[in-house]
Amino acid sequence: MTRIVERLMTAIQPDEAKGEIPLLPILNRYAPIGTSADVDFLTPRPCTETLRSHVNQVVLDTGTWERAAKFRLEQSELVECYVRNDHLGLGIPYEHDGISHLYEPDFIVRLISGVHLVLEIKGFEPDQVHVKHAAARRWISAVNNWGKLKKWDFRVCRDPQLLGQELNKLVASES
Repeated sequence: MTRIVERLMTAIQPDEAKGEIPLLPILNRYAPIGTSADVDFLTPRPCTETLRSHVNQVVLDTGTWERAAKFRLEQSELVECYVRNDHLGLGIPYEHDGISHLYEPDFIVRLISGVHLVLEIKGFEPDQVHVKHAAARRWISAVNNWGKLKKWDFRVCRDPQLLGQELNKLVASES
């Protein structure tokens, strides 16, 4: 029964055409807009240096998938800058099996088109991943409805070797 309620709650969207208020983000009133300027932490996890990131090191939770994605982000001329979502505080709330969770996507990328891309690198997808991604899409919709942070988008990359092509498609669709 809990999953049915969760799916209904996820599927229900405001009908803006009938005057219902659009989804809006719930903001931290003391810091409504996040920043990577204050990221400073120690970690025993493996790190690599960056050129296109405001943060000088990227922590890689997975040796191959995130490393390949980081390489493609560094390589792409479509990427203005990016940051690994580690100690940034960007958590997207969602419920799964009646329990509240926070989804922390892998990267935030600012493309040369001005779009902010929330990027998830995913090689396999257990059931809970679909709930996380639905929450991310709702969050993106709310941020875009708010209108104070330019355009945002959400993508899941299932093959980091193809990330450059996926970025090309996204930027082309924005034009």
